[in-house]
Amino acid sequence: MDQLTDLQAAVEAEGLGAFWPRLAPQCRPSIRVLPQAAPDAALPVGASRLGGVPDLPAAAEWPAWEGRPLSFLAQLNLAELAAFPAAAALPAAGWLSFFYDAQEQPWGFRPADRGRAAVLYHDATAMLAPRPLPAGLSMDAYTAFPVAPLTFAAEMTLPDPWEDDFNISEDEVTEDQRQAFWRLMHRHGDGTSRLFGTPDAIQGPIRQQCALVSRGISTGSPEALQQTREALSFSEAEVETWRQQAATDWEVLLQLDSHEAEANMMWEDMGRLYFCLPRAALARRDFSAGWTVLQCF
Repeated sequence: MDQLTDLQAAVEAEGLGAFWPRLAPQCRPSIRVLPQAAPDAALPVGASRLGGVPDLPAAAEWPAWEGRPLSFLAQLNLAELAAFPAAAALPAAGWLSFFYDAQEQPWGFRPADRGRAAVLYHDATAMLAPRPLPAGLSMDAYTAFPVAPLTFAAEMTLPDPWEDDFNISEDEVTEDQRQAFWRLMHRHGDGTSRLFGTPDAIQGPIRQQCALVSRGISTGSPEALQQTREALSFSEAEVETWRQQAATDWEVLLQLDSHEAEANMMWEDMGRLYFCLPRAALARRDFSAGWTVLQCF
């Protein structure tokens, strides 16, 4: 189990102990999601998994975008997560189901991408049953995925210099120390999927992107950002305020890596999906209020 004291020891072992007092307040607990390759596994109804088919209530509609069903990616049994400190903001029981447009793999930097990912929440009273895949989703078309059972582990995350301001200036850090910090951030290897914690960004601030695109501002380029900001009559000061608030206003509910070996999932070039949600929406159990971003190498 990865505790704050373990992380402090790792920071000190890399020769970065002098920075620990400024890092520690922004270290955040997460739940590491660990899939296992088991394409023929017969899992109980409601068990956590990647791929396969979802267990849904009879009345639940399969999420679709422009008439095309979204791909089912993951099912999380919240009772399996309740013992982890990072899960305190989630209901203690029930299920979350994650869907995405795996056919076209949108980046999520355009407001028009709304609806191309979905998170469904079913409370503990729901009667679930396996739901067959709709027509058009198949493993041959890379829009459905083999089942991969999940286990979970606690993991403390460091702040990310792209996502957080932890008051360490550029001239305080040598190149060797920068390399040591990146080693620490990736100390558990590749294939990093997690709930909560600090996201492992690949191409820039994730929560800032969600804060802007969810307001109708395109983040695909500086020019697109300026054009949509002006079209919506938002000032530069408003946009900057939303950027600064993003880390406190938004959570990365699920970071889902390219688990090709375990579930045949590949997001562009070894990328990650980030299912994000405003903290206020999380508190009121409104999982429809989120935004999903794809980043890759």
